[in-house]
Amino acid sequence: MEAGIQRHLGAINAADQVHAGALTPATAQMGRLPEVFTVIAAPLANAVSTPGAPATDAAASGKPPTERVRWGRVVLVALSGVVSHVFGRATVGVLVPAMADDLELSDTLIGALGSANMGAYFAGVIIVTFTAGRIEPFILLRAGIVTSTVGLAVIGTASSAAAVVIGTALAGLGGGGIWLTAPVIASEGVPASRRGAALGTLTATMGAALIGVPLATTALRSLAADDALWRPIWLIQAVLSVVLLAALSVFVRARRTERVAAVGGFGALFRIHGWKRAVAAYVGFAYMASSFANFLGRALEGDHDFSRTAATLVFSWMGAGSIVGALAFGRLSDRIGRPATMATVMALIAGASAVLATRAPGALIIVAVVVFGAASFSFPSLTATFVSDHVSDRTFAAVLGSMTMFYGPASVIGPATSGWLADRTGNFSATYWAIAAIAAASCICMSTMRQRNAVAPQQAPLG
Repeated sequence: MEAGIQRHLGAINAADQVHAGALTPATAQMGRLPEVFTVIAAPLANAVSTPGAPATDAAASGKPPTERVRWGRVVLVALSGVVSHVFGRATVGVLVPAMADDLELSDTLIGALGSANMGAYFAGVIIVTFTAGRIEPFILLRAGIVTSTVGLAVIGTASSAAAVVIGTALAGLGGGGIWLTAPVIASEGVPASRRGAALGTLTATMGAALIGVPLATTALRSLAADDALWRPIWLIQAVLSVVLLAALSVFVRARRTERVAAVGGFGALFRIHGWKRAVAAYVGFAYMASSFANFLGRALEGDHDFSRTAATLVFSWMGAGSIVGALAFGRLSDRIGRPATMATVMALIAGASAVLATRAPGALIIVAVVVFGAASFSFPSLTATFVSDHVSDRTFAAVLGSMTMFYGPASVIGPATSGWLADRTGNFSATYWAIAAIAAASCICMSTMRQRNAVAPQQAPLG
């Protein structure tokens, strides 16, 4: 879940960082660690601007900033996003055809898996939102990884549909703890001029993993001469998650943050011009994002005559599109504005979904999947940047969290409804037509939003 918070953090005022407590000042105490995992910080006097002054990372004397990013640390934290969004979520779409054959799962029950994952993820978001002021983000991050790892292990040893539902729910619950804390920890001690690049690593690692998981799955099945293999893949992901947890515990030291009370964000959200359209589009995105990939493998095999191997590898194309889209649409929004770019993204999602709903040629199906990957990975970031254009740094997290309260129910309803439609009709045409219609409605919401009272888009970070 994606590069969106990078736009917001790329323009953060240094003084707000120190007082907010959610982000790290340049003087964070990182502990004695191998150099590649630490951040060399400038003195506090050089890092903090006076109230009302322009944000800067340089000293008052005008000397260049002395902070340097240690990318080993950033990458380790970014890999936690792989656990939450690729291992704990996207892998379901890759492996569910084999799982359905083995455990005799109906499409309605497959939809329930997605709903369980997203519902638990939403619960994790709520838990983190109300405990973040009292519990260190790094503790919440590690707790999220542990929970997700247990879920992966449960799925990898499951012999019944009930066990798979429990495992996917645990993976989703842990994912909420991971995703709401990873961006904050990854940005700790990073100069404002480099935060865009640092947080872009979160999306890049997830995109790379989304490419790698289908390739690794295909290779393992080839070695085992078994196209129905799925349990060992989940167990391998659980082992990799344990290795990541150990590496984070050894090599990353996060500073203690200021304890703060929870900040209500609904009041600030309601003051944003066009908030109803933005929320409606975000709710629509929740439905389509939780449904499209969840049934993609089944639709490719059942409706479009893809082989098991070919359907699995299509997910790698989606991952490739996600890397390009997250970068391209973010920069486009700096030129034509957030609403116009968000409307463009939704139009592309509608078109891609419509292609999946028809008997299109295989090559066009793959193009549609790539387009969906590019568009869907960019929309959360665009939404976050839209919010950051209208609210202060201090209230950003609370406002985005308030929008997530609307997002959550739609992400639970989406997979269940999509699976029910597939069982009712005997194919996935209605499922993807519904996704296309919702995307088109979201496109209309954003394209009809007027630009009144909006803050000018911020410049994209160059790093």
